[in-house]
Amino acid sequence: MKTAMNQVCFFALALLTVGGVSAKNRDTRKNNIEYETYHNDRYGYTVEYPNFLIPQSEAANQDGQKFVSENQKIKFIVYYEYKNDFNSDGEQLSIDEAYQEDLKLKEGIFNKKLESQRYIIEYKMDDILHTDYLLRFGETYFNTRFEYPETEKERMRDIIEHVINSLKVDALDADVDESEDNDSAGGFEDPFLDFLDGFLKDCYWGKNINNLLREKDKTLAKYIDSKMDVRRYYAPGTTTKLGTRNDDFGFAPEDDFTTRPRAIGDLIFEYVNDDSTPCELIYSNINVIYYISITSIPDEVVNSETFETRPVKIAYTQAEIMAVYIPNAYGNPRGYYFIHTPNGWKFAFVDDTLCGA
Repeated sequence: MKTAMNQVCFFALALLTVGGVSAKNRDTRKNNIEYETYHNDRYGYTVEYPNFLIPQSEAANQDGQKFVSENQKIKFIVYYEYKNDFNSDGEQLSIDEAYQEDLKLKEGIFNKKLESQRYIIEYKMDDILHTDYLLRFGETYFNTRFEYPETEKERMRDIIEHVINSLKVDALDADVDESEDNDSAGGFEDPFLDFLDGFLKDCYWGKNINNLLREKDKTLAKYIDSKMDVRRYYAPGTTTKLGTRNDDFGFAPEDDFTTRPRAIGDLIFEYVNDDSTPCELIYSNINVIYYISITSIPDEVVNSETFETRPVKIAYTQAEIMAVYIPNAYGNPRGYYFIHTPNGWKFAFVDDTLCGA
């Protein structure tokens, strides 16, 4: 497992031996799109691309390759890049500096997001949409860019997500300081993340947490404090309510009891270290788990006419609280609140009212 500042990334390190374009992947992905694999031998990285794009052969310096659709309307390029600051003796740009430099060069930006080791910028030029994604690995940078007509926006969304998630770097070839990026015991440096990883494995991935709550699942019960149990924020109308086990957590027949989330590929635990709200975070990738320390649990509405609220009481008034945001079945953020009790971290609240979810 790798850590980078507040971000914990699990990059699957593909140790491939054959360069260039591989045989077609055997499994069929979303929208019946099949993918093929490109591996760059010189800089040790791998990426998948949709098979309707035609490879244009590697660049002369072997830093990457371009792929173009038969009608020339959709283009994809991936490449390794040096990002040097020539004003400071050629030192590598930080991720923040690289991001700011890219923003200065682009017009028509309609979406952008900077994280600790990567960023994405989407912009429109001459009626063509562009999606630029940059990944920083150690002291090196890897770039992907998609260009496509606006009429292809819906179809390209899943394709771009798949390609971005497939970008891997060979560990043995990357110029990375392993002592900085790897935990000595192969685990998390942050005890909360260690707890959260276990909670997700036991109660989230391949499970439906609503069902677990209803059925008083024994595995989930281990993560619940007997003094608090679990409560759920829900909004049957315009008023937020707080449901308990006695009233079935406020669940309605139309609520989701079937979705069983599955992480395909690597997990990224991203600490929200700015003023972003859950609604402003990017939820196109279920493998990105956002978390943040909060000072209190959201208030409870006690008067549906005046919207008067009151603080929600918890058993441990001075306890540390962590909020975790993961997309629900509809792609909206769902909140999970955890309390640090004398017996360790415990699962205490579900919030299904974020962003009008």
